[in-house]
Amino acid sequence: MGDIGLKVEFDTKQFENVVDLASRETRNALRRSVDRAARTARRETIPIMAADIGVSKSVFAKATPPVKGSTQSNLSATWVVSKARISALKVGKLQPGPSKLRGSFLGSTFRLTGGGSSSLSIPKAFVMNVKGGPLLMVRQGNGRSAIKGVYAEMPRTGMEQTHGAPRLKWQNAAERELAKEVAANLGVVLGGGTVPTTSQGE
Repeated sequence: MGDIGLKVEFDTKQFENVVDLASRETRNALRRSVDRAARTARRETIPIMAADIGVSKSVFAKATPPVKGSTQSNLSATWVVSKARISALKVGKLQPGPSKLRGSFLGSTFRLTGGGSSSLSIPKAFVMNVKGGPLLMVRQGNGRSAIKGVYAEMPRTGMEQTHGAPRLKWQNAAERELAKEVAANLGVVLGGGTVPTTSQGE
């Protein structure tokens, strides 16, 4: 009597589809969490940045573009705060002297953290109309190259300082929102649902 060979076969196709779906949705959940956390942190940071400088948000709007969201291969969202020269006239006032556009200047930058306020006093200053509007100027020596523009603090300054108010707000808001978003979005996936990734817009 011959041997009988028995085997068990398992069709992995359906199982693999389930695993692939779970993997994809988990990554989507993490992407959505990262993107939403970064965008909420940006929204909360900009008003603090404005208060830290002492100007309105509209003055440096171009220097704080939208967050660049994550991708399937990179689970990170990026917010780049670029340079923005803000005229010192936005944080102070020229007291007219010999003429309407010449006199003394007194202003200050409001630091919510990281060193307190920074005052600026210029006994001899003048205003020139340049591209973008009036700019406070000061002469330091002779010749055209000795004329310098005077600017307020850049919006990215507070972000570069570990204990700056904008940097602290960004970190705290991002960490808070990321924990909340991960819990909510992974909960949807573990419950069998799907999670759409966020768009690149705000």
